Amino acid sequence: MADEKGSSLIVGGYEFLSENDAQKAEMDLSKIRLLNSRVKANRPTDIKAVYEKAIENKIFKTPVGWGYLIGLRDKLIESGYSEDDIIPIPLNVSMTRHSALENLTVAQRIRVEKPKRNLEFKRVFPIVLNVILVILVVVMFLIAATGENDNIINYKSNITNRYSGWEQDLTEREKKVREAEKKLGIEDTSEYYNDNGE
Repeated sequence: MADEKGSSLIVGGYEFLSENDAQKAEMDLSKIRLLNSRVKANRPTDIKAVYEKAIENKIFKTPVGWGYLIGLRDKLIESGYSEDDIIPIPLNVSMTRHSALENLTVAQRIRVEKPKRNLEFKRVFPIVLNVILVILVVVMFLIAATGENDNIINYKSNITNRYSGWEQDLTEREKKVREAEKKLGIEDTSEYYNDNGE
């Protein structure tokens, strides 16, 4: 199985480290075949035009394509062009391996250890916050249940108490009115109001 994978990473005589790079090399190889089939570059000026357009448009991304450009460059030199007349092949890849730490400043490289107390605080803080929130919710329910204002918890008892107080007050006033009517000798007019429907 390793042989199959290794052979799938070989393109144009180059062995690539990843399948993605090998696929890019395959693309470069297909571009080379297309250029060879469509462009009949026999004259040095035509070869130079193909060479410069390929570099200008950044057609090739792997050593397979760069090798093709080197071949074109060699043909141009053989046909009489000097090194100064031919644009160089740009390599946009660094050939030296370096660590990402080299790109960091000194301040970025130094790591300050955070105290472990901070980790304990992060574990304890949510628990304390939840306890405080539970206490606040309980206090809010107690205030709502014992408060005088009407709310969803105590509206029935508040309204019942209010109406019973009004009923008691009206009963006492009615007694006082009847006593006053007796003293003044006024007849009972309750039947008059009941007959008229008022």
